Amino acid sequence: MQGKILNPQLISGDDGKRYEYDKNDVVNLGNKDLALLTGSQVDFVSFDERVAKSIYIISENVNVSGILSVDSISSARAKALWGIGILIFSFIPDIGLQFFNFIPDIWQNIGYIIGIVIFVLYSMAIYSVSKAAASKSLFKNYIIALIISFFGLSLLILAIIIMGVSAVLLFGGMLVLIVEIYFYKVHAELARLSGSSLFLWSFWINVVSVLLYFVFIIFAGFANFIFSLASAVSIIAWVLHFIAWWRFGKVEKR
Repeated sequence: MQGKILNPQLISGDDGKRYEYDKNDVVNLGNKDLALLTGSQVDFVSFDERVAKSIYIISENVNVSGILSVDSISSARAKALWGIGILIFSFIPDIGLQFFNFIPDIWQNIGYIIGIVIFVLYSMAIYSVSKAAASKSLFKNYIIALIISFFGLSLLILAIIIMGVSAVLLFGGMLVLIVEIYFYKVHAELARLSGSSLFLWSFWINVVSVLLYFVFIIFAGFANFIFSLASAVSIIAWVLHFIAWWRFGKVEKR
């Protein structure tokens, strides 16, 4: 018999009846979260009128509300992958500037919207992991890094106005160092929880790209080469970070 998952405990059969079930009876569930599979089509057998057994998922449904509301590793993984994946669209304005020497106003506005969406999705992913893993430090360190980044950037802009570009080296260097310390803590904990060193690899490679951007600011004579190199390194870090989240299936026990 076939039917549709209504929630993590109930299936609506094609015969009009509803069947209770246990997740251990979903044969091909794997590391998936049932809360994210609401609406998915399943095939099952039933030896009475109330319980479904030997359940196979035959067509998965993307449950967006479940992804956004559930605090689990599967939900966090989905949020992070969507956020990191959307990041690629933020390069569109740069491509327009590089090849056409202008950025349409509409793409500037879209860029802002994309940035907000990425921030929200990724923040929700970190929060979901911290809740699912019962971590007291992961989300806290992430928020501290964001707060320092926001207020630090405001102070840096003020310093540049007063002191000029030299402020980038003085205040910018101190700001980046403090922020990266907290982001290191976030990535180190993600690496521990997931059992994947790719989180740390992506972090350190991203640090290299940040340093290259600093060099780009200092040595304007080599601007094109350094900026291109920094961008390439940044993309490598982005790819590794995406793969790290893609492989994040469950919390590794200590």
